[in-house]
Amino acid sequence: MHSDERRTTALVEAARAGDADARDALVRAHLPLVHDIVGRALDGHADTDDIVQETMVRALDGLTGLRDPSRFRSWLVAIAMNGIRRRWHERRRAPVPGLDRATDLADPAGDFTELTILRLGLSGQRRDVARATRWLDEDDAELLALWWLEAAGELTRAELAEGLGVTPQHAAVRVQRMKERLDTGRAVVRALDALPPCPELTETVTAWDGRPSPLWRKRIARHLRTCAACTSRVAGRSGLAPVEGLLVGIGLVPPLTVAATLTDGPATEYAAHATDLPDATGTGGRWTPLRRASAAGFAAVAVLGAVALLVPPRPEAHVRPDRPVAAPAATTAPVTAAPSPPVTVAAPVPTTTAPAPRRTPRPTQAADPGERVTALVNRLRASAGCAPLRTDPRLVESARGYARDMVARGYYGHSSPEGDFADARITAAGYDWSAWAENLARGAADPETVVEDWRDGAMHEKNMLDCRYRDTGVASVPGPRGRIWVQQLAAPAS
Repeated sequence: MHSDERRTTALVEAARAGDADARDALVRAHLPLVHDIVGRALDGHADTDDIVQETMVRALDGLTGLRDPSRFRSWLVAIAMNGIRRRWHERRRAPVPGLDRATDLADPAGDFTELTILRLGLSGQRRDVARATRWLDEDDAELLALWWLEAAGELTRAELAEGLGVTPQHAAVRVQRMKERLDTGRAVVRALDALPPCPELTETVTAWDGRPSPLWRKRIARHLRTCAACTSRVAGRSGLAPVEGLLVGIGLVPPLTVAATLTDGPATEYAAHATDLPDATGTGGRWTPLRRASAAGFAAVAVLGAVALLVPPRPEAHVRPDRPVAAPAATTAPVTAAPSPPVTVAAPVPTTTAPAPRRTPRPTQAADPGERVTALVNRLRASAGCAPLRTDPRLVESARGYARDMVARGYYGHSSPEGDFADARITAAGYDWSAWAENLARGAADPETVVEDWRDGAMHEKNMLDCRYRDTGVASVPGPRGRIWVQQLAAPAS
């Protein structure tokens, strides 16, 4: 329980009674918290300011529906996390912005990590922890945004769990796994900083574009596990200190300007039902896409000043509704994949090498690389309790045709230059589908490496292990930048 809980409760009650000063005080007291959560989860992406403002507007507008004023903080955190997830969802569906929108993006020279380091004066292992956060995936970044504040004494475990929408026990498991990956990121940061550099590590990262990613974290970590010199450098004289101890005493990253004021104007209008706001138990209704809030009712949340790299969106999964829907935008990020149950499209893997410690069992060699991929995937599906995938000639032809087209016309991604996604290609091949997914990879030399890279714990792996899919087609075509692999998965319409 926080020492200011009583004051917050009193402010909430006064704000609900129409006290404008109390509403202003609530915003000023909690804006840094929301800014830190959103900024860290999105690594300071240009959308940060919008989500922070929307979160505060939603909270103020929904105060009358908050049954227990003492739960305001955890309720606010839940609203912020839903806003983050909604923005990820919207960006996966939206087309990739072109150069005409370049002025809308944040300065790629300054991300939230650097903001944290500079404005909090971090050094040594604390600085390494901040830099290691860049190597986490989206889900871990969301969790880290909350756990960082818990470790710093700004949130309780109950508030963290409520923000995630899980039980404290489940939250503890997720936190432990995230910390392990964060420690791996710390080791990677140290190894890359070491002078003189390790010759073998230098060779390992030859194809790396310099941008931290979960895929390269796994690749570099695999080198560290087998390199005695790097292991010694990472450990140093004192080893890696427990990350919790490094975060104790680190406060919030303050926004450059916190100028939030309230007016007596009309309430802000949303394209969402009131049930979108979590109730006092944190189990509010389903969240729907929100139109940008109007300025009425909330004067300004000023310029929050956290700027950063554009985090590539992960594309989405696809399930056929009554009528086909437009497929979601794909990304050319280092590693991405199709997401959750509804619909799926996994983003491409530019260059590949087997990642994490787990090894994919190698079945009997199949002559065709696509069949070997399917055999490997079926081994994994058997372990997950899913029926084996059947090779469908129509899906094979669709995958092969798309791989050849990418090589011939020099592009790479889930969408063709004409804007067609896998659903159109699968339909054109004569397959009547009810759900579909697509995984891409480029640069891997053999099926084993491809499947290992797709075992990323995210959308690629979810696609492969989704028991809904019954049929598949895999193709591999050589190209100037390495082989392009296309895996299409589908469920028949009936």
